[in-house]
Parts: sequence; C-alpha cells; structure tokens
Amino acid sequence: MPVRLRATARYTGPVRSAGFILAAVLACACAGQGRPFPPPPAGTDEAAAREVLARFAAALEAGRFDEAHALLSARWRQTYTPGRLALDFRGAGGGARDAASRVARLVAQGAPLVRAPDALRLPEGGGRSAALVAEAGGWRVDALE
Repeated sequence: MPVRLRATARYTGPVRSAGFILAAVLACACAGQGRPFPPPPAGTDEAAAREVLARFAAALEAGRFDEAHALLSARWRQTYTPGRLALDFRGAGGGARDAASRVARLVAQGAPLVRAPDALRLPEGGGRSAALVAEAGGWRVDALE
C-alpha cells in the first residue's frame, strides 16, 4: 500500500510574500508588455498626422496593440479593447498586415494627405485609404482599409 504524505503546515513568511509580489509584478509587466509608449502626438498639422499613421502601422506590425489602441479615434477606442484589436488584426490574415505595411511605406515616401474638414485621408490606391479624424487637439486613426 502506497504511503501518502500530506503537508499540514503552510509557510507564510517573507519568502512566500516575496514570491506573490514577484508573480504580480511579472503578470502586470506581461499584460502591458513591460514598457510604456509615448502619448499620441498633439497638433493637427501634417507632421502630427504622419507621425500618428507611422506609429499606428508600426505598432500593428510589431504586435503592440495597446499602443495602436491609444492612437484610434474615440469611437473605436470605445468599441475595441487592445485584445479585441489584436484578435481582429490577426484574424484578418495577410490583408490587415498588408494594409499596415502599405500605410507605413506611403508615409515614409511622403505620399500626399488629402484634407477635409476635421479629417485627413491617405489614399492608398485601389479605392482604399487611411482616415484620420481631429480629436482633442490631435489626429487619431479612424480607418485603415
């Protein structure tokens, strides 16, 4: 007959507490990817618009969905969480990655932005464009087609 040993005492000293604290810190670091990102750029000039588009595309391509989420327009930030953005981006297959790469390339090449009242568009060709809206003194991404 096998012998079963059962521990009846629990250690609750400083080593165990330190273990819980370490686990909590690691969990928080992983959830936020462990590094802060700069706030969205202020200003509604073309340079700020290009920076928003470049940062958004780079964040998507690198899987930094919390950073990409912060650059979305208010209507999309209310609808999406960073996790949902990640799920939809990854679920869209190569099309979403291609759109992000296309926007990054066009911004780097200095492609012209088309201005409308409180909005800017970056035409991508084929009837597609990236759209920015002016909110709270800065540009936010409203569409990436």
